[in-house]
Amino acid sequence: MNPAARKQEIMKILLQNQTVQVIDLARNLEVSKVTIRTDLDELENRGLLVRTYGGAVLPEQQNQRRHIANTIKEFAPQKTAIAKKAASFVRQGQNIIIDNGSTTVHMSQFLQDFPITVTTSSLLVMQELMHCEKIDLIMAGGILRRPSMGLMGNISKDFYRQIHADWFFLGASGYTVAQGVFCSNLIEADTKKSMIQSADKICLLVDSSKMEHTSLARVCDWGSVDMLITDTIHADVQSKIEEAGVTVIVTESE
Repeated sequence: MNPAARKQEIMKILLQNQTVQVIDLARNLEVSKVTIRTDLDELENRGLLVRTYGGAVLPEQQNQRRHIANTIKEFAPQKTAIAKKAASFVRQGQNIIIDNGSTTVHMSQFLQDFPITVTTSSLLVMQELMHCEKIDLIMAGGILRRPSMGLMGNISKDFYRQIHADWFFLGASGYTVAQGVFCSNLIEADTKKSMIQSADKICLLVDSSKMEHTSLARVCDWGSVDMLITDTIHADVQSKIEEAGVTVIVTESE
């Protein structure tokens, strides 16, 4: 079996079982464990899996994958109000990071006349801001994750380690009082952590459908978040998040 066919077989097994072990793959494919580890490393660099101790897992649950072309239309008035409020905290001359995601993309329309620097991994944000002459636009590289139309992975992580931002506007697929902030992809979660470390203040933008909702990958706990902007939130949830030191802002849909 040639290397390309072997990698295809590894991905076939992974899609069927959600997880693979090096020792099992080496035995079944009749190659050395060193060869399997090399294959898994290459597949991880392409964003197709996440390496674990002794094996690998899928970066996200395939049956829960949702594309931004659909999610950007959901709760559009709420997301627009959240994005407008978030943009109101940006000041001239600041450096900001805008995350991948359907809510964060809406921020672009409220920033187009600001003399600021925007760094992003989102192709949709880039598309919205690329012709805005007042904005210095920096695009982080990485592996394209088509469901979010964002770039991620080791290239992105290394890039964000080199910059400083006043704000990071963070998107998420869910959050809970007890566990913090989630997204649906392990590699993207890892990239978001690098963004968090690069910014002075972290602002989470989520509509109310994300409240008390978990997903595959945990991004951070509330100790890493300075502000939460949402459209609706239960009083007890808000109280507990505020007790963790997070400023909670509730908007009204326009």
